[in-house]
Amino acid sequence: MVGRWTKGLLHLLVGGACAALVAWLTFGFSMTIVTTQGSVRLVMATLVALVGVIVVALLLAPPVRAAEVGLASTLLEVPLTRPADSSSWESRRRGLLWAVIVILLGGTSLLALLWCVPQGLVLLVATVNDGVGESLPEMLRSLPAVAVGALGLALLLLGTLGQVVLVALLRALAPRVLGPTSGDLLLLAEEDRARLLRSHELARELHDSIGHSLTAIGVQAEAGARVASRDPAFAQRALEQISKATRAAVSELDEVLGSLREGTRVDGPPLDPAPSLAPIADLLGDLGPQGRSTITCDDAIGDVGAEAARTAYRVVQEALTNVHRHGSGEARGRVQVEDGRIEILVENPVLGEGTARAGGRGLVGMRERLTLAGGTLVAGPVSLDGRPWWRLEASLPARGDS
Repeated sequence: MVGRWTKGLLHLLVGGACAALVAWLTFGFSMTIVTTQGSVRLVMATLVALVGVIVVALLLAPPVRAAEVGLASTLLEVPLTRPADSSSWESRRRGLLWAVIVILLGGTSLLALLWCVPQGLVLLVATVNDGVGESLPEMLRSLPAVAVGALGLALLLLGTLGQVVLVALLRALAPRVLGPTSGDLLLLAEEDRARLLRSHELARELHDSIGHSLTAIGVQAEAGARVASRDPAFAQRALEQISKATRAAVSELDEVLGSLREGTRVDGPPLDPAPSLAPIADLLGDLGPQGRSTITCDDAIGDVGAEAARTAYRVVQEALTNVHRHGSGEARGRVQVEDGRIEILVENPVLGEGTARAGGRGLVGMRERLTLAGGTLVAGPVSLDGRPWWRLEASLPARGDS
């Protein structure tokens, strides 16, 4: 508590020093104007007006409020939000207003310390020292010693306890004057929205890439374990696929966590594969060399934009992951370019009516990706040949990054 008031008093003294400088300059210029005549007086008055304009312009500069917020937060220990808006006139006016408040209260504090405290001590000493009492004005010498002592004590308390009141007033005014403006609130809301979108993006990256890799590892491990005794070559290939999927998962996890740590946006191409849809065949291989998926890919797919290809790749990746998590039998579909759009179809049989997925994180992530890319997603259960199937259809512009 003592440290807080000490630092608050330091803030008042900074304002008091500025007030003393302003008072000295005002007095000096005023005396110069009063004691001069003719054109010299006009020149001095013009200089005074020019100095005033320059001071006001400096106090209205964009960096002033940010500096005041930092100083007030440190010395007054008041929780203040970092200004996001420094260029609007509302922000600049608040910076000017706070400077005026600090100068006025600082000047009052300095006056109380330099006049009230010494005068109070003189009056208290005068009650016990006749020599000091004789130097007092006639009006005070005519008062009883008790009255003079009481007046001295009042001035002493005013000069000392008044500092506490001024610091408290400064601390109470700081949030009102230096608090967030409407522009600050708008920009901070935009920053929060950007952070939220980035968090969702990171969540999608982790869900799609790491989820796919773990699913692929699980599929390969199960397949290899079933045939290890009778088909060692197949088991060897499964182990190689597991090793490849593990390295890819670690690389992508390192990329996403590095982006999160450094505060950068994950918007570059995936580490493995490159930003095109050609590696869809690798996806099929990762999820099972036994050929459970038949996805055809348009030859023109290599001409699409990099960001559109990345989005389409992630959609196919998540769709195939869901096939092996929730489906049964062979998945089929196609990826093709029609009328400037990438059209994706993936469908597979499901285990039963109760296994049709009405939602989930994967579908939410795919829908978010496609919405940001200007695309659409339709997914749900269908009936083919009297059997329950799951169908996913996605569409997005082929030049989404142009």
